[in-house]
Amino acid sequence: MTNTTRRKFLATTGAALALPWLDSINGFAHAAESTSSPQRLLMICLPLGIYREALIPATSGQDYEATEYLSYIEDFRDRCTVISGLDHPGVNGGHSAEPRLFSGVPSHQQNALSLDQYIASHIGRETRFDSLVLSAGRNECSWTASGTMVPSESKMANVYVKLFGQEDRASTDKIVREIGHGKSIMTLVQQQARALKPSLSPADREKLEEYVVSVQDTEQRLIKAEQWVHTPKPQVSLAVPEDPTDKAEIITQLRNVCDITHLAFQTDSTRVVTFGYFQQNNVNIPGVSNAYHALSHHGKDPSNIAQLKRIEGVFFNELNRLLNKLKNTQEGDSTLLDRTTIVVTSNLGNGSNHSNKNLPVLLIGGKFDHGRHLEFEPSSVPLSNLYVSILNQFGIADKSFGSSTGPLDDLEFG
Repeated sequence: MTNTTRRKFLATTGAALALPWLDSINGFAHAAESTSSPQRLLMICLPLGIYREALIPATSGQDYEATEYLSYIEDFRDRCTVISGLDHPGVNGGHSAEPRLFSGVPSHQQNALSLDQYIASHIGRETRFDSLVLSAGRNECSWTASGTMVPSESKMANVYVKLFGQEDRASTDKIVREIGHGKSIMTLVQQQARALKPSLSPADREKLEEYVVSVQDTEQRLIKAEQWVHTPKPQVSLAVPEDPTDKAEIITQLRNVCDITHLAFQTDSTRVVTFGYFQQNNVNIPGVSNAYHALSHHGKDPSNIAQLKRIEGVFFNELNRLLNKLKNTQEGDSTLLDRTTIVVTSNLGNGSNHSNKNLPVLLIGGKFDHGRHLEFEPSSVPLSNLYVSILNQFGIADKSFGSSTGPLDDLEFG
């Protein structure tokens, strides 16, 4: 490739990647009509860990005694499976393992597609938004196939407008013009790429092919946006959430995220949501005086543990509230809870010592046969085996994902 040709190509591709309309497009993809039984996915990470003794039962099987945290969601015992002993082989580094929690890619490799984004690529065409990546503090768990983190949204008022704000005719006409402009640029990029291909080395051809695939994916998103831009967004009765100005108001932030998640599923605006529950410093929770992160490194100190359990107890209380809302929302002959698979986990098996082994996992809802504690020998089974089972439940027949060795043993469909 000559320097002149290379400059022309980079100029064209740079324009394609930097178009200002790409950001706005995400706000105007619309939900398709619901299928007969649409399935949804909610993946939640607690990046600072989950205090193990308050979550994981002492015994396995169906007759386990509910722990402190499980008592918050005791009404959903028959819709919940507790899983212990799983982790990701080759994933380490304490907090730095967070981005690999939903991908399972070993730490020495470039990160790749996370489970939520992979499922979104299969079912996202049915909804206005392929997925929502939200944050109740922090979310670094959603990744594209090219190893790029999907940025999360922490302002639920912005998400509300994105989901339910109506555009006037002038705005929609402008969007359509921008989409058409974007599609023409994509076509030009693909034409230039095909013209350059014969003069490239095998390695460069492979890189160019990867780029062309990303261009094609962008083009498909534009086409999807064009299909839905004239379709009115759903009308909802919930007012715009008031985002807390103080990051210490973690309860308000978490509740806002849960409410938006429920509305997004209820209106079929998306079928895939992820979020994290995190605060580095102090939180406004009665009985808590130390910083959340510091408390996660409790060092077995009873006072630190008691405060940590108050913070994590808030999460399980709000989880119970969300589960009730999903259960009480009818959709056809089922409820949203029947049609939503929820994974609650952490990149840390022990927040106090930064261990990435023996991760805590709750699997709730969906089509699984629940009501048990599945206990595996620590580090003997990859967490990605659970991901394969989730894929199969969604009708995706993949036999592997990340570092998996197959679907998760003893986890059956109900």
